[in-house]
Amino acid sequence: MRLRVRDIEETAKELIYDESTSELNPLLEHGPVHDFAFVGPAAVQLRYYRSGQELFLGGEIRARVVGQCARCLESFEFSHAPRFAFILVPREGRWAEEDLADGGGDLAWYEGEEIDVSPMLRERMLLALPTLPLCREGCAGLCAQCGRNLNDGACTCAAAVGDPRLAVLRTLKRGS
Repeated sequence: MRLRVRDIEETAKELIYDESTSELNPLLEHGPVHDFAFVGPAAVQLRYYRSGQELFLGGEIRARVVGQCARCLESFEFSHAPRFAFILVPREGRWAEEDLADGGGDLAWYEGEEIDVSPMLRERMLLALPTLPLCREGCAGLCAQCGRNLNDGACTCAAAVGDPRLAVLRTLKRGS
């Protein structure tokens, strides 16, 4: 989505549109492993306005994502709705380059007559994904011996006895 700088006014405007996620899925592939994949386009609710030369963009991105659980390897779908807020300042002007270097991801340059919002939104969607894909908080995972999904029930594998050199420690009573 491109916004013309001259069309951004001091009065806030709102824009609702669909943002393509097709460029994101190849970035999420790691060989045969696909931790996440976006399903369809993302719905963007964008609010924007200006104050002098500074441009303020904010809103929310809503997308459907399919993940592969890191514990049980099952696929699961969830709603992904990161919020965003960006402040764009002109490349030329009172802002020194070192001011933006420490400003984090929410402060950026703009130059020219148009601003392409899509790269900033795609970056925010990727950075807001969970670091460890889990189908649910209490996922039991897979049995280390037989590979059965422990979310479906217990397996019939024998319980591990442990290292025989530590047998004497198993006789100790636990304190309360």
